[in-house]
Amino acid sequence: MTLAPHTYVLNQKLLSLGGDLWIEDEAGNHAYEVAGKVMSLRRIHTLLDLAGDPLYQIGQSLAHVHRTFEIKRSDEVIVTIQQALINILGDHFTITIADGTVLGVTGDFINREFHVTRAGTEVIFASRRLLAIRDTYGVQVAPDFEVPLALAIVVGLEQMELEERQR
Repeated sequence: MTLAPHTYVLNQKLLSLGGDLWIEDEAGNHAYEVAGKVMSLRRIHTLLDLAGDPLYQIGQSLAHVHRTFEIKRSDEVIVTIQQALINILGDHFTITIADGTVLGVTGDFINREFHVTRAGTEVIFASRRLLAIRDTYGVQVAPDFEVPLALAIVVGLEQMELEERQR
């Protein structure tokens, strides 16, 4: 496992409330903001940079048969996250990037630890074990994977898991 030397801190509890939260770096500095909006049929989160400029919008797509979240830049779908209908020792989710690249997701979602891989190489690792703070977990990103996109993927996965638990 060779991931970036930086760990980003995501507060699971704030995200579950649908409000705004900061994603911090390992030193406790604000790195990105996640602005939440509760729409009539779905929740939309927007990942913002420090200047408040939108980077990605994360939300449920109602146009798919499988439960699906989309990550958009402007109005362009960059990533699609689909939950598996049946999971027998396989991935819980499939992530497809607009260029056709498919990422696999495995892990222990109950304990908030999962790995995202591209062609068998880990590109995102998220775990509560990286931090000692309750309801918070760390996210590490491979150096050759875009950090804001990785964080948007983690927000999408987290939102899908929260909605599944609320059912």
